[in-house]
Amino acid sequence: MNIDTLAGEGTDMKGRLKTSLGDATGDQGLQQDGTIDQLSGQARKGFGAVRDFASRQPVAAAAIAGVAGLALLGGLRGRGGNSGGGRRRAR
Repeated sequence: MNIDTLAGEGTDMKGRLKTSLGDATGDQGLQQDGTIDQLSGQARKGFGAVRDFASRQPVAAAAIAGVAGLALLGGLRGRGGNSGGGRRRAR
Protein backbone atom coordinates (compact mmCIF):
# COMPACT_ATOMS: atom_id res chain seq x y z
CA MET A 1 0.00 0.00 0.00
CA ASN A 2 1.37 3.42 -0.91
CA ILE A 3 0.46 7.06 -0.30
CA ASP A 4 -1.84 7.21 -3.34
CA THR A 5 -3.88 4.26 -2.11
CA LEU A 6 -4.16 5.75 1.39
CA ALA A 7 -5.01 9.24 0.16
CA GLY A 8 -7.55 7.81 -2.26
CA GLU A 9 -9.23 5.87 0.53
CA GLY A 10 -9.41 9.02 2.64
CA THR A 11 -10.89 11.09 -0.18
CA ASP A 12 -13.41 8.35 -0.95
CA MET A 13 -14.51 8.20 2.70
CA LYS A 14 -14.78 11.99 2.85
CA GLY A 15 -16.94 11.88 -0.28
CA ARG A 16 -19.23 9.24 1.20
CA LEU A 17 -19.64 11.37 4.32
CA LYS A 18 -20.45 14.48 2.27
CA THR A 19 -22.95 12.56 0.17
CA SER A 20 -24.67 11.19 3.28
CA LEU A 21 -24.82 14.63 4.88
CA GLY A 22 -26.16 16.10 1.64
CA ASP A 23 -28.84 13.41 1.52
CA ALA A 24 -29.81 14.03 5.14
CA THR A 25 -30.00 17.82 4.75
CA GLY A 26 -31.30 17.92 1.17
CA ASP A 27 -28.25 19.92 0.05
CA GLN A 28 -27.65 19.04 -3.61
CA GLY A 29 -24.35 20.92 -3.73
CA LEU A 30 -22.97 18.85 -0.86
CA GLN A 31 -24.21 15.67 -2.53
CA GLN A 32 -22.43 16.62 -5.76
CA ASP A 33 -19.22 17.51 -3.92
CA GLY A 34 -19.40 14.13 -2.19
CA THR A 35 -19.85 12.29 -5.46
CA ILE A 36 -16.91 14.13 -7.01
CA ASP A 37 -14.74 13.32 -3.98
CA GLN A 38 -15.74 9.66 -4.21
CA LEU A 39 -14.79 9.47 -7.89
CA SER A 40 -11.52 11.27 -7.23
CA GLY A 41 -10.71 8.93 -4.36
CA GLN A 42 -11.48 5.84 -6.41
CA ALA A 43 -9.29 7.09 -9.25
CA ARG A 44 -6.41 7.75 -6.87
CA LYS A 45 -6.82 4.32 -5.26
CA GLY A 46 -6.69 2.80 -8.74
CA PHE A 47 -3.51 4.71 -9.52
CA GLY A 48 -2.04 3.49 -6.24
CA ALA A 49 -2.92 -0.09 -7.14
CA VAL A 50 -1.16 0.30 -10.49
CA ARG A 51 1.91 1.69 -8.72
CA ASP A 52 1.91 -1.24 -6.29
CA PHE A 53 1.63 -3.70 -9.17
CA ALA A 54 4.47 -1.99 -11.05
CA SER A 55 6.75 -2.12 -8.00
CA ARG A 56 5.98 -5.83 -7.37
CA GLN A 57 6.05 -6.94 -11.03
CA PRO A 58 8.26 -4.51 -12.99
CA VAL A 59 8.77 -6.82 -16.00
CA ALA A 60 5.04 -7.52 -16.36
CA ALA A 61 4.23 -3.82 -15.92
CA ALA A 62 6.74 -2.88 -18.63
CA ALA A 63 5.29 -5.50 -20.99
CA ILE A 64 1.74 -4.24 -20.40
CA ALA A 65 2.84 -0.64 -20.93
CA GLY A 66 4.59 -1.63 -24.16
CA VAL A 67 1.54 -3.43 -25.52
CA ALA A 68 -0.70 -0.50 -24.57
CA GLY A 69 1.72 1.92 -26.26
CA LEU A 70 1.80 -0.13 -29.44
CA ALA A 71 -2.00 -0.32 -29.49
CA LEU A 72 -2.21 3.45 -29.04
CA LEU A 73 0.29 4.12 -31.80
CA GLY A 74 -1.47 1.69 -34.12
CA GLY A 75 -4.75 3.47 -33.51
CA LEU A 76 -3.21 6.86 -34.17
CA ARG A 77 -1.53 5.67 -37.37
CA GLY A 78 -4.87 4.57 -38.74
CA ARG A 79 -6.23 8.11 -38.44
CA GLY A 80 -3.55 9.76 -40.54
CA GLY A 81 -4.66 8.39 -43.92
CA ASN A 82 -7.50 9.49 -46.16
CA SER A 83 -10.48 7.73 -44.63
CA GLY A 84 -13.02 9.55 -46.78
CA GLY A 85 -13.71 12.26 -44.24
CA GLY A 86 -12.48 15.80 -44.14
CA ARG A 87 -11.61 18.07 -47.03
CA ARG A 88 -10.62 16.90 -50.46
CA ARG A 89 -7.99 18.53 -52.62
CA ALA A 90 -9.12 20.51 -55.65
CA ARG A 91 -8.10 19.05 -59.00
